[in-house]
Amino acid sequence: MKLKAATTLILVGAGGLATIAATGVWALSSGLLYGCTTADEELAPTLASLSILDAHPSQTQPQDERYTGCDEDDGFAYAGQSYRFTTPRADVLAFYRQAATEDGWRLKSADPSPSPAPGSLAVDISALCFEKPVAGTTAHLAVWFPSDLGDSPDEYGLDITASHDGTAWC
Repeated sequence: MKLKAATTLILVGAGGLATIAATGVWALSSGLLYGCTTADEELAPTLASLSILDAHPSQTQPQDERYTGCDEDDGFAYAGQSYRFTTPRADVLAFYRQAATEDGWRLKSADPSPSPAPGSLAVDISALCFEKPVAGTTAHLAVWFPSDLGDSPDEYGLDITASHDGTAWC
């Protein structure tokens, strides 16, 4: 009798551990605890199709292909486009202030020279940050310059991020 009770206890315990492990794997793979949710993975192509990524001053040229995806570490969808410019930086910023506003984006913050202090961690290098509702969540549009990090003085980028759980930012 004791052997049967012990065997039952072991089997129930093993089944419970298997259920907990399976639940953990499901929670991780579905984006509940880590990574992107299915909804955010499906949001990335929507962000990539937004017309603001095609808007640029006439003196600029698109560089490379438009990029899109879902950031597994932080769990948000993204899309972006980089451009090469020959016009003054202030003209690029003025262009996007107008173009983004006309496209329904609301200016959230502006920092024309957001270079991080030497030796500090770069948290937000967006020169302009806008937001707008997209597909049931808030999307964030960042206009940023790699030169603020000491790279590519004649390029700038547009990045759009969004997440259904609110973890996206400029």
